[in-house]
Amino acid sequence: MIEEKDEIDLFLDSQVKTEKELLQEKCEKTYYAASSQVRRDIMQTICFLGKSKEELLKKTGLDEAALKFHTEILINTDFLYQDEEGVYRLTDLGLKVLPKL
Repeated sequence: MIEEKDEIDLFLDSQVKTEKELLQEKCEKTYYAASSQVRRDIMQTICFLGKSKEELLKKTGLDEAALKFHTEILINTDFLYQDEEGVYRLTDLGLKVLPKL
């Protein structure tokens, strides 16, 4: 059975973003992520070697909820990732901006 598109489906289909809008959105997210001193401190703490969640909690003084909030923003903006062992590491982009923090 083929579903017919209703007005909501048609509206959502019409909301496709242009390449310029997508780039603008990415720039805004990147600026937002890098504009926080807490997130810059997290990136500097992780540095080249990576850090576990426990190490980040101890070194930053953040509680688990705050750490999760900030690391998710950094992950979503491609500054940070968590490897298979749970260690937080900087991405290539994160390593490029690290000297500028």
